[in-house]
Formats: sequence, structure tokens, C-alpha cells
Amino acid sequence: MPFNNIQKIALIGAGKLATNLAISLKKRGFRILEVYNRSREPGTKLAEKVSSSYINDLSKLTDKADLYALAVSDSALQEMSDKIHLSNQMIIHFSGTADIDILKGSSSNYGVLYPPQTFTLRQSAGFLNIPLCIEANNSDCERKLSAFAATFSDKIFKVSSDQRKTIHLSAIFASNFTNFMYSIAEDLLTGKNLPMSLLEPIIKKTKANAMWKNIFSLQTGPAIREDFEIIRNHLDILSEKQEYKEIYRIITESIITYKHQNDKL
Repeated sequence: MPFNNIQKIALIGAGKLATNLAISLKKRGFRILEVYNRSREPGTKLAEKVSSSYINDLSKLTDKADLYALAVSDSALQEMSDKIHLSNQMIIHFSGTADIDILKGSSSNYGVLYPPQTFTLRQSAGFLNIPLCIEANNSDCERKLSAFAATFSDKIFKVSSDQRKTIHLSAIFASNFTNFMYSIAEDLLTGKNLPMSLLEPIIKKTKANAMWKNIFSLQTGPAIREDFEIIRNHLDILSEKQEYKEIYRIITESIITYKHQNDKL
């Protein structure tokens, strides 16, 4: 049997991650036996999309799967895992923050497969070229999970729960916070009837710079120059946007502090 004995999947969840996972699984020849979801509409929709059946009662979860993929929100993870009782079938979650041991009551074989990526329902991003961070409770489980993950990506990283949490936190800064910065920029430009496309070149350049080592050495702008006249001018412009003004102030002070701390190293 291919994929180190993992061929039949039971999927718990029908959200963004679960949808992208299910589509990728089907494309790679895995069979999704069931899709569980509390809400019927998204559950049945995903089940139909991947030629599976839908259930909304975990007590009726199949015992025929080789892998149970718990792709739910962090807030629902403990509740869902408490309701799943397997023997030696593998169960995994995909959280960047939840400890691996949250699954220890569900099976004797459990693990984590964390993709540091943002998924949407608008288009299936797939998992190609996405780093997959894995952790398992024993060596056999780790071997099977590694082989399973390798069918999605050639970037497999074995990490601890502590390392995974740091990866997740780093991703928040690199992606979620950055996206909000773009939203602020868009709001400021829109307020002056200007298009976001004006910033496209600098956004591309900043992204390219982020691929370098020692990223802070490429920092530009008034904060790194300690140009307080421009900084005061910017704060004045933001006087009617107090939340943005506070964000600007905190980040500016952080850049200056970080600069001086590193000058002493």
C-alpha cells in the first residue's frame, strides 16, 4: 500500500485549511472516507467536492481510516479530540500553537503537521513548496507522517512543539501583522483618492529584501535615520487616526531601540 500505509483519510473539519487539504489529498490519490463538520452546508459541499460522505456526529466516525486529520480551529481542537477514541490509527492536528499531547487521549499514535501558510476558500493554494513542520509521539508515527507529508511538499521539517509555537508566532509578525500594515496603507491612500498600486514596487522590493539574512541591516526610513522632524510630521498627519498614530509611534520607537541595542553587540 502506498504512502507508508496511509491511504484512507477521515477529515474532521470543513474550513479553509480542511478544504485546501481535502482537495490536495484527492489530487494525490488519497481516498477521503468521510468529512465531519458541525455545520451541514459547508460539510456536505466539501464532501461532494472530494467524492466523500458527510457526517455531523463524531460517534459515527468510521474506524476504517488510516489517518484521522483534525483540521479544526484551535478553540475546537480539545473538544473534538476528546470525542475521538481510536486504537492505533494515526490522528494528527494542524495547529501552530496546540501541543502535540492534546491528542494523546485519542490514539496511541498521534502527531502534528503544521503548514505555516494562509489559506482561503476562494482558491485552492495546495501545499506544493509550502514548508511542512511535523512532530510525532513515536518513531514509527514520525516515519509515516514524514512519508505522508512528502507527498505534498519537499520541504519537511521535524520540529518540537516549542519550536512550532515560535514558527507560528513568527508567521503572525511576517504575515498577519504585515497584511494589516498594508490595510492601513490602503486606507490612508484611499482617503486621499490615491490607488494602492502606487506602493506595488516598494512592496515587491520589501518582500525581496526579506529573503536576505540579517534583514534589519536593510531597514530604511525615518526611524532608522532617527529623523525626528519627519517622524513628528507623520504623527501630525495621523492626528485624526489615533489608532494608526499609536501603531506608528510604537513601531518607530521599537526600530530606534532595536538599532541601538544592536549597535552595542
